[in-house]
Amino acid sequence: MNQIGGHGSLIMPAFTYNLRRENHPDTPFDRLNSPSRVGAVSETFRNMPGVIRTSGATHSFCLWGKAAAVIGIKNAPESPLGRGSTLEWLDSQDNGYVTMVGVNFTAFSFGHYLEQLAPVPWHDFSPWKHLQVQPLGISTAGEQKLRELPGCSQSFIRFEQFLIEEGLIKPHRERSLCAYHIPVRTLLETGLLFFRNRPQDLLCEPDSCHACDERWEFYLTSLKTGQTK
Repeated sequence: MNQIGGHGSLIMPAFTYNLRRENHPDTPFDRLNSPSRVGAVSETFRNMPGVIRTSGATHSFCLWGKAAAVIGIKNAPESPLGRGSTLEWLDSQDNGYVTMVGVNFTAFSFGHYLEQLAPVPWHDFSPWKHLQVQPLGISTAGEQKLRELPGCSQSFIRFEQFLIEEGLIKPHRERSLCAYHIPVRTLLETGLLFFRNRPQDLLCEPDSCHACDERWEFYLTSLKTGQTK
């Protein structure tokens, strides 16, 4: 944090996925106490001095620095990783970076923002019907209506491979650890073209993933009826 300075920001996801499910007991999101479900690093960061957490019942973020002051704890958009979200604020910054340590693009949350911005054909189609998920976040503050539900990110690795092949990113390796430090501008300029022109590469192979199978069905039906290109 000392290296970032007082005018910078540090942002980490602290997702909890507290969604309403039919015939399933609800577990409400508690902004102050619900632990992050996306790793020990984000959970440690959540409990550090000066860090605040947004109020999204499914996809909250922990913020430090300028982002904390500008975004604030009340941020809980209907598009959890799209318009109005912390990721849109990151998009608006001229010198933002996405840093990934010990993970590849199967954990690339910014990819869901690109899905909404492009948009991909299924951007507002929920892929979680097989789990009886409703478009509602459950919080101690009440229900949160959700316009979009992020889906599977396993195939974002194809975007990672494309960036490497084009020489646009290079993994930093230390023994078995791999890390990326990527300008947001690079991800936006290249990602929007990739996501618009190659949406099929963002879905898992048929019959390998329930969520992607639901989106494949929606996508192929849309192509047949002329609702998408």
